[in-house]
Amino acid sequence: MKTEKDYQRYLFTKTGVSPRGIPGFGEGLVIQTGNEHEEIGHTTENATLRKNMVEKRYYEKLNQLKNEVIYPELLGGKAYKYLLIGWGSTRCIVEEALKEIKEPKLGFLHFKQVYPLPREMMGYLINAQKLIVIENNASAQFANLIKMETGFEIKNKILKYNGRCFSVEEVVTRIKEILED
Repeated sequence: MKTEKDYQRYLFTKTGVSPRGIPGFGEGLVIQTGNEHEEIGHTTENATLRKNMVEKRYYEKLNQLKNEVIYPELLGGKAYKYLLIGWGSTRCIVEEALKEIKEPKLGFLHFKQVYPLPREMMGYLINAQKLIVIENNASAQFANLIKMETGFEIKNKILKYNGRCFSVEEVVTRIKEILED
């Protein structure tokens, strides 16, 4: 966006999304900072302005995001008893593991976007007798987010955090161990 002389990078708008100017394109100065700031972009410690900026970012933008959520894709058994949950790079490995396991009661819910979670997600969780999350991190970040947002605790976790991708064999082995338990 070409900026006018009085350009305000963090302008309060009805949607919570401020106009984003391109530095050097137009007469306005584009100021960006990681500190709290007023509408033009200058750093501030004003408590009222801080409160207004937080509400703009949190309430207005988050509500907009909830209307544009990317829904997860359900793969494998549609009439599942056991539901694998993953996001990002786990997809291909889990798809291969599903083909190898050949369990019709095993579904895989893959998320391309982890936040905000779709409201309809509760239906997927309620229908499963056993939930299993597969993540490439040490703390089960997505499982913790799901618990925080829905109240569902996913007890079965397949985690890998040594910098390497999962192999199909290790995922198949861990899924079978969890299903037999």
